Amino acid sequence: MKKMHTRILSLLLAVALAAVTFSACGDKKPEEVVEDNTPKGQVIIGTSTEANGDWAYSAFTSNPNATDNDVMYLTDDVNTVATNEGGDYVLNNTVVEKYERTEDADGNATYTFEIKQGMKFNNGTDIKAENFLAWRLFTLSPAGKEMGTVTAEYNMIPGGKDYREGTATVLAGLRLLDEYKFSISILKTGTDGNGYLPYYYDLGYAAARAVNLDYWFGEGWSVKDDGEGAYLTNANGKTLSVADIGEQVKAAQFATSDRVTAGAYNLVSFDKSANQITLEVNENYPGDFQGQKPHIKKVIIVKTEDDTVIDTLRTGGIEIYSGIADGDQVNAAIDLIDSKAIDSSYCQYDRAGFGYFQFACDLGPAQFQEFRQAVAYLLDRTEFAKTFCQGWGGVVHGPYCTAFTMYNDSKELFASKLNTYSYDPAKAVELLKKAGFVYNKDGSDYVDGSGEVRYKEVTAEQATNYDQFCVTVDGKILMPATLNWASSEGNSVSDLLVTMLANGKATKESGVEIKQNVMTFPELLNYMYRQDAYGIGGDYSVPTYNMFNLATGFNSGVYDMSFEFTTDPAYIEEGYNSTHCYDEELDKLSMDMVYGVEPGDYDTYLKKWQDFVIRYNDVLPRVPLYANIYVSIYPNTISDYQEGPFWGFCRAILYAKYVG
Repeated sequence: MKKMHTRILSLLLAVALAAVTFSACGDKKPEEVVEDNTPKGQVIIGTSTEANGDWAYSAFTSNPNATDNDVMYLTDDVNTVATNEGGDYVLNNTVVEKYERTEDADGNATYTFEIKQGMKFNNGTDIKAENFLAWRLFTLSPAGKEMGTVTAEYNMIPGGKDYREGTATVLAGLRLLDEYKFSISILKTGTDGNGYLPYYYDLGYAAARAVNLDYWFGEGWSVKDDGEGAYLTNANGKTLSVADIGEQVKAAQFATSDRVTAGAYNLVSFDKSANQITLEVNENYPGDFQGQKPHIKKVIIVKTEDDTVIDTLRTGGIEIYSGIADGDQVNAAIDLIDSKAIDSSYCQYDRAGFGYFQFACDLGPAQFQEFRQAVAYLLDRTEFAKTFCQGWGGVVHGPYCTAFTMYNDSKELFASKLNTYSYDPAKAVELLKKAGFVYNKDGSDYVDGSGEVRYKEVTAEQATNYDQFCVTVDGKILMPATLNWASSEGNSVSDLLVTMLANGKATKESGVEIKQNVMTFPELLNYMYRQDAYGIGGDYSVPTYNMFNLATGFNSGVYDMSFEFTTDPAYIEEGYNSTHCYDEELDKLSMDMVYGVEPGDYDTYLKKWQDFVIRYNDVLPRVPLYANIYVSIYPNTISDYQEGPFWGFCRAILYAKYVG
């Protein structure tokens, strides 16, 4: 791209240099010392996010759990496209031997790859072209659809819609050209009528991950192409159906050992009861996009609790604490270093993400925009960020992080265009009245300052799935200004929201009620996605909660919110739009921001990005709480460890060395 989209931090990359030493005898030649890069040692990293144990490349959710996502990257990153230190897409030359992009007369694009020979999965089997096509052939198939795969690609790839609906047995837009050569085609105009080319992040279309067919689908599966498109076939007579592959896929998705993968590390075990994940080096790993291979033999990931994490760090229960968000924890961890209580160092950088609470914008009072805005006015977000970050971060007013170049190029505009929702209980009351919350529970007129919960007259449709809170008076349905909050357990953000918002004086006096329901993080996500995405068991399909607190991280500098706010029922059924905010303008802006913009046309992209953020700020599907300066603690038993906004633990650890 002509302009980087991120503020790139300099990274201390480990460079293998041949050192020479000179003997005291002047006549002797220098003796070359070969550096020993044999993986050794181990590190224990703490994570605040409870792993779900879903290692299926986000196939069944649109927004993966952070710890699951890191494990997926560490164990399976043989992909044709990677992201670099600045978060931008780059061709993975460790995997790709040759690459070509072509366009036909209609503007449809084809991305053709020849991959390098000799790459192997961790079980020693060869990685070939078919391995890069198999996962798309599954997720886009009728079986994938029935199993709940989340994808919009079927409308972008030639023949994808027919393949998805089962009227075609081959996928015309995917081609297996020979044993080590394949191609992916993208339509200029999709079968849904959307324009998909040009695309600002064009190289992203070329991304394809290698997966092992036997592991994911069972024995006898292969990819074939008879000249009309690729397809999955089985030598033992099985079909690409839920009946024949469903159990195998689910078993592979949640398997905790003996996984056939191709990343830097192998998943040795996942003890869900102890929340501990153990990884060991994969000797067959070809290297990341720069050819880097890990030097640390074993990585152990441990779930930490906010109230005990500093003690765990002090006693050696964890050695790396990456991306600390809580300001009190940051200060306490640095105190441990300064006092020599632990032999460690730290790095700091702007977080590529932000914390927030999210509404389900189709359920209860959260469906009304004025109500969502009123709730924002009831929380002193500046004080919240100050209290939580303790000087290591601050408040943001939209879906961005301070590490983005786009944000830094928009500060002046945002200062005049974005509503900061500064703490204003009187404004909140004004908006609640505007939204129609002007009654008491018995139907009488509400008296400001009474401290009672406000009610609004609604239709039966508006009251759907909120009957347990609504009342009927004289034939009128009255809905309370009550939020049903799904709150993750052992979470300091939840604790602070209880104090400053749910139990806050302004909230009660305004007539708003927030009911906290504490649960595990996987449960929270299942309720948010309205499906059992993490195999917990139970029916989550009925909308139940309309407030969730969590955070998001941008794993790269690629900012693409397409389909995130879709109003298309077909895509909603696919699992997109977890906020259930059906604002047509926001949907259009999220699409126009990337589709129809030429790669490298930063000025056009920036203007559309700004318009999207401004609209988001008004519609308010999520209320931003803070954006941190992250601090990461690491032990002095390793060297060359450096994180950045788009270069977190799972990337930094590949470049670190164990020095003991």
